[in-house]
Amino acid sequence: MKRATLFGLLASLLGLAGIIWLLAGGSHFPVYEWPYEAFQGLVFSVVWGFGLSVVMGYVVSLLIISVVLIACFSIGSKLSDILLGDNNQ
Repeated sequence: MKRATLFGLLASLLGLAGIIWLLAGGSHFPVYEWPYEAFQGLVFSVVWGFGLSVVMGYVVSLLIISVVLIACFSIGSKLSDILLGDNNQ
């Protein structure tokens, strides 16, 4: 696996953990329930805030999570190339 891909995956996981902590960090639930709680909170916010149907709320929430993961992967891989040099292995 290339170094840039590894850094991108690490950045994606850190970005996902950051979103989970941002959305569910202050809840009274145990940490192992935070991902579910964060996703449901995001769905609720989208449905209530934009007035969408519940199904569309789930779709939009999945798209938001996907965009964050892709953006974090891209940032991590580019940061690896910038900081550690371009390594085309």
